[in-house]
Amino acid sequence: MIHTSDEKLFQILVQAAGDSQQRPQYYIGGNAALMAEKIASSFPRTTAYLVGPIGPRSQALLHPSIVRTNSTRIIKDEIHIIMEYKQGEILGEYVAPASSRFITSHDQYSGSSVVIEMFFKAISQFQPDLIILTGVHLIQTQNKEMRSEKLRLIKRNLLQLPSNIPIHLELGSIGHADYVAEVLKKIVPNVDSLGINEQELAFFSHIANGPYTDLYPVSPGAVHVHKFVAHLNITINYFDYYMNSKKKNFHVYRGTDWSNLAAGLAAGARTAAYSCNAARDINTDNLELRTSLTHVLDREVGKMYNFEPHKPIASWMRKDVVFIYTPVLVCKFPSRTVGIDDAISTSGLLFSQFHRFSTWMKRAVPPLLSTVRGIRRIRSKKFLCPDPIETLKKPTNRPVKWIEDATTYSDIHNLMTDPSSIPYSRKDMERLMHSTQEKMKKETKKKKKGINFGHIPISEQVVVMFPGQGSQYTGMGKKVIDCRKADEIYERASEILQYDLKQICIEGPKTKLDQTIYCQPAMLVTCLAAWEKFKQSNEWVVDKLTHTAGFSVGEIASLVLAGVISFEDAVKLVKIRAEAMNQCSQRISSGMLTIRTSAISRLSEAMKDAKLSAVEKNELAICEISNYLFCHVKVIGASQKCMDYLIQNKDKYSFQVVKKLAVSGAFHTTLMKEAAEPLNAALKDITINPPCINIFSNYTGELFHDSPISIKASIVKQIYNSVKWEQIQQHLFRLHRNHQYPLYMEVGPGRQLGAMFYNISKRVYAHYESFPA
Repeated sequence: MIHTSDEKLFQILVQAAGDSQQRPQYYIGGNAALMAEKIASSFPRTTAYLVGPIGPRSQALLHPSIVRTNSTRIIKDEIHIIMEYKQGEILGEYVAPASSRFITSHDQYSGSSVVIEMFFKAISQFQPDLIILTGVHLIQTQNKEMRSEKLRLIKRNLLQLPSNIPIHLELGSIGHADYVAEVLKKIVPNVDSLGINEQELAFFSHIANGPYTDLYPVSPGAVHVHKFVAHLNITINYFDYYMNSKKKNFHVYRGTDWSNLAAGLAAGARTAAYSCNAARDINTDNLELRTSLTHVLDREVGKMYNFEPHKPIASWMRKDVVFIYTPVLVCKFPSRTVGIDDAISTSGLLFSQFHRFSTWMKRAVPPLLSTVRGIRRIRSKKFLCPDPIETLKKPTNRPVKWIEDATTYSDIHNLMTDPSSIPYSRKDMERLMHSTQEKMKKETKKKKKGINFGHIPISEQVVVMFPGQGSQYTGMGKKVIDCRKADEIYERASEILQYDLKQICIEGPKTKLDQTIYCQPAMLVTCLAAWEKFKQSNEWVVDKLTHTAGFSVGEIASLVLAGVISFEDAVKLVKIRAEAMNQCSQRISSGMLTIRTSAISRLSEAMKDAKLSAVEKNELAICEISNYLFCHVKVIGASQKCMDYLIQNKDKYSFQVVKKLAVSGAFHTTLMKEAAEPLNAALKDITINPPCINIFSNYTGELFHDSPISIKASIVKQIYNSVKWEQIQQHLFRLHRNHQYPLYMEVGPGRQLGAMFYNISKRVYAHYESFPA
């Protein structure tokens, strides 16, 4: 979560997000409020007391059974703007590596001394059986002196609480190392339960100089369980010095005060599986297990895990620490990501037992449900006190006297309308209808952009991909020249080029084949020759072909396949393209590097500093992203001095140089801009036809438009702009429907596109085939 210190800037963001034309959705937010909502909706025999800044809208949206105090009511709600996005979602040149969210806020009351004091005052008044403390992570945005004082205030009050009341600390994202250490030393030793996710746990271990420091920050995807077990163990041992109480559980429960932990773990795992689906769909077909059936749990004690569907929970001991583990079913198509941690912690806590919990938990095992939430923008936080015993004495369906707003909880949860502006004014409705019509027109235009092949079952559709420069090798073409049409392709190309292209492809030498002026025509012709050979033995493919995409010069092959340009025009165009790009590369010694980044990499900063280094040495400063390949892997096009700087300083900026490509220039960078003029001139004499299948543009990462002017512009701009192959792959991945996928064919030399597909989605890769040349 990002705290926006500039109030004016934040208000601009709020106004933009809150425009009625955008139909914003307001929902309860904040760890405490979300956990209170979970308790109220899933555990009706438990009363939740919520203490924190509550504004008019959040007051109306909260569940009626949640008890609130008027002492922390505020005139205007504190708002968090949340942008949720799914894995593979594209925003400009960026592609989301995992389903997640971006949150920004400008909180003023959250974390204030007044709210903290009111919280602890409420504890003495309500006498709860469980205390849930949240919002501590929000104090990190304050200056060092102020946050230290707030932590001392919280610690002082925690020490004064009765020892028989369990205290759970729900931590949010903390990025400040010094503040994390302060929280772990001052607050964690004085609580009995801690709710953290894998990111926070990895950060804790990182601060404690624990094992597997390379895991921080945690990258999207599966992680090894034994590594996080080691993280938990080192974190517990590191902070044992500060833990004076004997009733600790650090996500891993210690001591004899806690029990029923396996049930709590199972409840949390079940909640996790369903909480990512905002539609309350409990269809198990939408869930899957994304871990191996057998894996290591703890290397130190040699504990292995073998998955059994009816007995998924495993437990073991390391010294005096009990570890309990279960895999979690993952939602295949999550519709939300916010609040899942809170729902897991709440379910786990209320199914666990601590002292007096056993008396009421045996009498009432509440059902587990998921609260409905879309994009949540209302932030009400901070502290929560559930009292299950009190609920048994009082009626649970009593009305909340202090809800005075026209819009209430029942309104929001019973009406299929926009809760942000109830009731609608006539003016707003007219404006909404007008904007909807405009959006419909835009969507219609977008639909016209692609050709609909709905008459072909998705499992029978074929997508053809052509590789680009860099996949060439001496001997390519040997496998296809036995096909008469493929051999004719080489002969026709050689006549246009005025040299024997087939001989260069098959016999080399490699030094000649690697030269841009020969390599690009060779790749184009070999790809199309391979396609002719493939068609000869698979005549059905022509009628099933729906989409095509080509990498860099492979895009020209796709244009030929789609019928946009003729083969002869394509060869002439690529000849001019190769010569122009080669001429540009002669201006300065340059090349391309494949770079792998991580969450802690500072690639943008490294590229900026590399340019400054080149300028200081009086060299042309070229250092740009040439190709977006797949998650965390990019190709940098740069001058030699910039490449040297990146290689020498890769550790400083925390990225990995995978390899230097065998190319003669920084292609797809501004170094190639002068090549646009001869390419533009060549395109004037070329006839552009409407595509007969859908074809993706390297320049936009989207489908080509039907307009000849637009197609020509994209062909030209591609040579001096980044190739958005990662974005194209995401679009190809989304072609699936009801778990059915088309056949993805790579036609031409090598299997590089398939290797990238494997990194995008293993599910898609299962439907990938290659037809080599």
